Amino acid sequence: MKKSLLFFIIISCVINSSAQEHLIEIHPEGRVASLLMEPSEYNNWIINDEFNNASIRHALFQDIYQFFGDDFDFVFLILNEDTRPNNLPFGQLINVSNAIEGIGKNIFDNSSNYGSNGQLKAVMHLTRRDYLRAGPSLHEIMHNWGNSGIYTESVSTTGDDLTSFPYIPHWGFTGGSNKGQLGGFSQSTLIENGGNSYTVEDFGPNANGGNSVPYSQMELYLMGMIPITDVDPFDVFTDITSLSVTPPDDPDEFHFEANDRTTYTPALIESTLGTRTPSYIDSQKDFKLLVLILTDTPLSTNQWDLVNDHSEKFGRPASDDASHTNNFWEATNGIGTLETGNLFDSLGIDHSVTSSDIEIYPIPTKDNILITFNDQVNITSTLLYNVLGQKIGAYEFKGSLNQNNIDMSNYPSGVYYLTFITNKNQIVTKKIIKN
Repeated sequence: MKKSLLFFIIISCVINSSAQEHLIEIHPEGRVASLLMEPSEYNNWIINDEFNNASIRHALFQDIYQFFGDDFDFVFLILNEDTRPNNLPFGQLINVSNAIEGIGKNIFDNSSNYGSNGQLKAVMHLTRRDYLRAGPSLHEIMHNWGNSGIYTESVSTTGDDLTSFPYIPHWGFTGGSNKGQLGGFSQSTLIENGGNSYTVEDFGPNANGGNSVPYSQMELYLMGMIPITDVDPFDVFTDITSLSVTPPDDPDEFHFEANDRTTYTPALIESTLGTRTPSYIDSQKDFKLLVLILTDTPLSTNQWDLVNDHSEKFGRPASDDASHTNNFWEATNGIGTLETGNLFDSLGIDHSVTSSDIEIYPIPTKDNILITFNDQVNITSTLLYNVLGQKIGAYEFKGSLNQNNIDMSNYPSGVYYLTFITNKNQIVTKKIIKN
């Protein structure tokens, strides 16, 4: 991790009708940020699955958009966890807006609930620190476009006399150019055994191994990456009545019986979904992503190194140098990009006042710290926060070229953050170490 000073800012929001302050930290390389929650808030977020609580989710994003500008198509909230909490799914997407016709979704715009003005398309939740790189990040992004219009089914167990059930928004027992991010088998492996009996290479009805598989042709079409004429015909099986796998312990083949089989050609796709508007020629292919780590303790150096590396590789418009994973560019066959960098250019507040305009010394300190502003800075408010993001002091310093003093002797040893707000609402935060 680079030793350059991390950029901090304190912002506030209202959650559960009470003021809640968060510390947002941007990594020096500008491609990932963290949001510090109170331990109780973070615990409730996990235990109560508050990503699915609309009022809490909206308030948190309104807070985030006070800090960042309206530049993002997607936002990933990633839990700072080594292991996935048992009560939460691997990942989830919630659509925010849609302006695309012909993909099975209605046209709508709920972005104002989040603080966006139509730019934000979806927000996503990943429940382990490494899921951006390992997946299901590609899977969740795909849910922005599908599957909402092709009726699919699946079963929940092996055996005979089964009754399949609706499986939208995943592909279920559906073929494709390859195993898809939303599930389904490779059409080229389909063997017809006769009597409505079929064999295919092993697959997942809802997913196929995290970020290890690229998007299928149908998925790329829904995303607007390729024309409908580039989608090879594929089969969708419903009314599935039996399923067995071989070998049982490590299956590489699925054997199933299904009473209904529909072969989707480009013509049937368009007849079912309507014409995609905008077409692949005019569709957006370059997107911007905010990667935000939710945490109840400041990230360690190793954690910062990990999430920064994962964000860089996931958003890289080239190979991610790993044979077992795909980034967005690779998964779209080099057609689409997903920028994760330049977060400092997306700040929603004028931060032209820099850290060098304000001097604090001595650091570390045992008791008093002295603060000096240059003659271009007019500070109207100064706030002191502990490492948990809790405000523990407020000061008013008058005028420029003014040397000011803060007594830290009564505070315990540790890390603190002093945030300065100017008369132009510009913000600079300095790190203090108390011995």
